[in-house]
Amino acid sequence: MVILKKYKLYKKNFLNLFLKNGILSKFNYINLQNKIRIKNNNFYINTHYSDQLKEKRKLKIIYGVSEKKYNFYYNFSKKLSGDISKNILILLESRLDNFVYRSGFASSRLEAKQMIRHGFINLNYNLLKYSSKILKPGDYICLNYKKNNYFRKNYFFFYYNNNFYPKWIFLNKNNFSSYLKRFPTFNELKPIIDIKDDFIVGNCKL
Repeated sequence: MVILKKYKLYKKNFLNLFLKNGILSKFNYINLQNKIRIKNNNFYINTHYSDQLKEKRKLKIIYGVSEKKYNFYYNFSKKLSGDISKNILILLESRLDNFVYRSGFASSRLEAKQMIRHGFINLNYNLLKYSSKILKPGDYICLNYKKNNYFRKNYFFFYYNNNFYPKWIFLNKNNFSSYLKRFPTFNELKPIIDIKDDFIVGNCKL
């Protein structure tokens, strides 16, 4: 089952990967059991190389990107000014599927990908069906009116009323739309995603 596979990912990486909000309580129990197991197994050796693989794997799982796509973001980040690892995080956070998830249209990034593929989302008033699009400040998304009857409005209003959306996103509950005000900073992303930025750039192909 898909749920069991998600539990295995939680156990393997020892943190919440935000794949589905509803199974967080189950993850907390699994995480506790894993800490006990690791403590009793003295043969586990943590190295710099293993930390690099772990942080890279966590990012790929959280944002749902392939090895090829991750390496593309790495090479593109080197051309930008600033720290490479922070640029990678900002690029991943600016993906269309992640933006749909952060805006409260979907409860997970996987659900956001499905919504985009099935034509639920309009980007700048145009229908777009691929989720890897990198957004820029000022880009605007809204719900496709043809899919209005299939949209989970209760979750969207719950998300909006509890102010779960981040500061770099403006959310309009009246017409089910949002736009990217600016790129997020690394300090804003750090409390949300438990990532060691010193190990992000490791094990990437040129």
